[in-house]
Amino acid sequence: MDLENIWQQAGNKDDMLNRILQQKNFDHLHSKLPLKKLKKNLLTGIAWAILITAGYLVLFYFIHIWQVYVALSIVIAFNIWIIILTWRLYKTIQDTITPSNSLKQELQKNYDGFQKWWAIQARLGLYVYPVAATGGFMLGGVVGSGKTVEAFLYRPSILIILVITVAIITPVCYYLAKLMFKYAYGRHLKKLKELIDELN
Repeated sequence: MDLENIWQQAGNKDDMLNRILQQKNFDHLHSKLPLKKLKKNLLTGIAWAILITAGYLVLFYFIHIWQVYVALSIVIAFNIWIIILTWRLYKTIQDTITPSNSLKQELQKNYDGFQKWWAIQARLGLYVYPVAATGGFMLGGVVGSGKTVEAFLYRPSILIILVITVAIITPVCYYLAKLMFKYAYGRHLKKLKELIDELN
């Protein structure tokens, strides 16, 4: 066998070895990336939000209290806005990273996108939760007492109970939303952050 043939065979083996190593590393990287799970959870969240919003819309046919209409409309608008934001986030996430892209930049972009998405929800929620609590309180009071909203809220003690209810329910809703976010996305975002830190 001449030197040229030996060199060509050795070159082919090197190329094959490089391909195997690249494929192995790339597959290993994909197995560690939590982006697919995050995308799946976003889609699940969108589905639940649509179902809940549809349930709120159904209530319009059974409720004839304009104050509750207003509260319900604000909550529905909030849900629709969150659905839109979630869908936009879902569309921006690439669950596969191509070698031509900067891995660190892609991962950081996705991580930052989730943090911004949650921050918007948390801020808006602090305005919407009191409205939802007030609407629920009025609906329960009117249905339970059989009175009009004005007659039900006439007594100062009822107004004090309303303020206390809103003061309690608002932080409870905030922390429940935070727990749900942590449950659905927390551990996957933690893995994402660990990958980013490793690349740093």
